[in-house]
Amino acid sequence: MSGGERRRATARERAVRVLADCYDGRQRGRDLLDEWQQHDPLSPADAGLAAELVAGVLRHRITLEHIASRFYRGRWEGLRPSIRMLLATGIYQLCWLDRIPAHAAVDEAVKHARRFGHGIPPVANAILRKVSECRGEVVARPESPDPRRWLAIDAQRGRVFSEDILPDPARKPLDYLVAAMGHPMYLVERWHRRFKPALARQICESALIRPPLVLRPNLRRITSEELVARLVAAGHAAEPVEGSAAIIVRGEISAVEIPDFREGLCQPQDSTSQRVLMLAPPSPGAFVIDLCAGVGTKSTQAAELMNDEGIVLACDVDAAKLSRVAESAARLGLSIIRTCGVGMAADEAARVGRPPDLILVDAPCTNTGVLARRLEARYRASHKALMELVGMQREVLGMAASLAGPRTRIIYATCSIEQEENRDQAAWFCEQHTGWRVIKEDFALPDREHGGGYAVVLVQS
Repeated sequence: MSGGERRRATARERAVRVLADCYDGRQRGRDLLDEWQQHDPLSPADAGLAAELVAGVLRHRITLEHIASRFYRGRWEGLRPSIRMLLATGIYQLCWLDRIPAHAAVDEAVKHARRFGHGIPPVANAILRKVSECRGEVVARPESPDPRRWLAIDAQRGRVFSEDILPDPARKPLDYLVAAMGHPMYLVERWHRRFKPALARQICESALIRPPLVLRPNLRRITSEELVARLVAAGHAAEPVEGSAAIIVRGEISAVEIPDFREGLCQPQDSTSQRVLMLAPPSPGAFVIDLCAGVGTKSTQAAELMNDEGIVLACDVDAAKLSRVAESAARLGLSIIRTCGVGMAADEAARVGRPPDLILVDAPCTNTGVLARRLEARYRASHKALMELVGMQREVLGMAASLAGPRTRIIYATCSIEQEENRDQAAWFCEQHTGWRVIKEDFALPDREHGGGYAVVLVQS
């Protein structure tokens, strides 16, 4: 796309371009939007609309494509991703965004369709007008809606269509979960087989909603109760998560909008993720290595648990992420976190002069426990991708074993619910590394309140 074309792009056109570029799930829509905004900024309102369209279509793309294909006279798979995303974006506006007039959504899509050839505008017009005609108004969920005609917008609301748009779950339960819940058959089949129908549906439904903001209070500066009180006094719907220090803040709000975040009183972190380090919490003065630190969420949690006394070595392959670790540590008032590339972990550990007390392996994974937050992850899910990740996880576990001393504890964790990445990996590690054993495990399936994941504590006998 040339510079001139970029300047003329609308929010909807930008959303379609980004959605097409991340169609295979290997790029993050949010990152692509940020890159475009940096080089060719939209107005705040248009940038917000583009972000809404990208996030919404990513969350419901399989459902949107299913609806579009019902009204397409031809082979849907033969359409290139950019055209599919043009139609998906139009249907998302018609069905999910009730503040956008139907005629505006249709007309804008048809205008945009001219970029794809003379045959595409009438196709877009026909499909979107058909969806507009047969969709009902947004209503509260009926007691027993016909699942073939009920399109859930959120947990409480949806639309009743005047004709069948989804498979019959009584006849094709897996096809229904794929089309209605927006997950690829590969994942639906796995979950249905392992967790059985009710839990498979829970997993699917958990990824349909916008997850609430979950905060970890910086206990060096404030208690959970005090932070809840501050948030409530500021007008936020905040409440503690039972059995942990985590706090849920409901409503459409991000952490950067909260003064308490900017003041270093809290850090966004899912409540399931917060439990990982609590399986073997490091003490003040400890030496901790975080081998897959990312942006440092668990590195900063470890430093807080240690009362900022000791050493936390945050390692990652991505230097840009490590710069964010330093930023978070400064905001939270933490001074004991050091950063290095993962390839330098052994050298940096040697400089400390003693074995680590704890090594955290928060491993790269399929993210199937947090699909509500990792919107693109479902589109890159496959057996091949799973096996590649299993190999990577074993490499990092092997590195952890090489860095460990006789009394080092290893916490291995994922935000996956796949057995190959979780319990099977712990068993493999103990088989491959004589003397290591499991002493604690934690596993959670995702629901509307929290993500899913696995964690295990490994020690030497």
